[in-house]
Amino acid sequence: MSGMVTQPVKVHPCDAPDGLISIEQACFQAAAYASVIKEHEEVSLGDALGRTLALPIRSVMPLPPFDQSAMDGYALEAGGGLPSGTALTIAGRIAAGDRGQPLPKGSASRILTGARLPHGADAVVMQENVANVGGRIVLTRMVRSGDNIRRRGEDVEPGEGLFQPGERIDARHIALLAAQGLERISVRRKVRIGILSTGNELRLQGEQLTEVSFFDSNRPMLLALAHQAGADVLDGGVIRDDPQLIAEALSELARHCDLVVTTGGASVGDEDHSMVSLARANGRGETLKIALKPGKPAVVGVIGRATYLGLPGNPVAALVSWLLLGSAVLAALDGRRSRPLPGMRLPMIHAFNRRAGRTEFAPARIVHGNGNLAVEILGRGGSARLKPLAAADGLVRIEPLHAPIAEGDEVMFHPFRDGFSV
Repeated sequence: MSGMVTQPVKVHPCDAPDGLISIEQACFQAAAYASVIKEHEEVSLGDALGRTLALPIRSVMPLPPFDQSAMDGYALEAGGGLPSGTALTIAGRIAAGDRGQPLPKGSASRILTGARLPHGADAVVMQENVANVGGRIVLTRMVRSGDNIRRRGEDVEPGEGLFQPGERIDARHIALLAAQGLERISVRRKVRIGILSTGNELRLQGEQLTEVSFFDSNRPMLLALAHQAGADVLDGGVIRDDPQLIAEALSELARHCDLVVTTGGASVGDEDHSMVSLARANGRGETLKIALKPGKPAVVGVIGRATYLGLPGNPVAALVSWLLLGSAVLAALDGRRSRPLPGMRLPMIHAFNRRAGRTEFAPARIVHGNGNLAVEILGRGGSARLKPLAAADGLVRIEPLHAPIAEGDEVMFHPFRDGFSV
């Protein structure tokens, strides 16, 4: 996928059928239940990756810290300009880290990239633009004052604002902070997430299966996603479809967490207890019906100070809902803007028949079609299938009115390697 241009997901708030809300509106309503974490802590720069800045940072020094050479060449005094053919005596050599000596009149010093410009020099001529003749250089082109010099502070000035609270630290930020000599920065406390699954049919790994039960896969998946998002995670286990037992588990997790996530029970079936359990846990919330496939039902709310997010029970639906709603809630808790899923537009290698109306996500892999990259949807049998999800390179996003899809039609593709860290 190298060389492909990534594009942010565009959300269309009006593309929602009657009775359903848009993805954008659902994310907004979910995030509205979250309160920004106020506690912060100092961490070393080496531990800052993925953390969210709590306090503003201003530069403490200029970058570059001194006038320096931008090229391997010769430092000289150009003044009003030195024409081609000018001869200068070589006075010395200055490498990066050398102090260097003041430049005598009528001379030039050999200088390497990044080295401090010697006193008296105001330009650097590239080594390709000189001829060496018996201990002297002869210019083969015009040199002007300022040529090939990085001026002190041209990148960062002293006291300049660098980052604001809510900035999520990645390798780019760390490079600039390290160049400022900072050893520690103030970041928000990590989000604490509690996750449990509900369902009489679910068993923990290592337990004995019956003829009507199967192993829980959603909770381990969501635990992994929460860890990948940089959170501190609490495993709430599997709870039977009993509203009171679920309520007690929710209350316990809410005492220790900023976000409580359940999977299963978010719809309106006989054994879907999310709203009942939420009320019994002294929480409040609402059921969202989203113009999304898979993942139409979701429950959002609050229990005490903890945000609550009830996701669908099917694995692909749970994953999609986490990447959309979960990312919005995590951003709100972290005091930062929610980032769109990274994506790129790619053609479909096959036709795909679907009904218009909802935004649809499906597992897909990248293939080579006619020498170009294309996508193939995997496992068209529904959102409960795990093997296509495991074999996929990412998810395709199909907009509500894009139906049916012909071979060669472009869709948005969201690679898993970029989209899991919300």
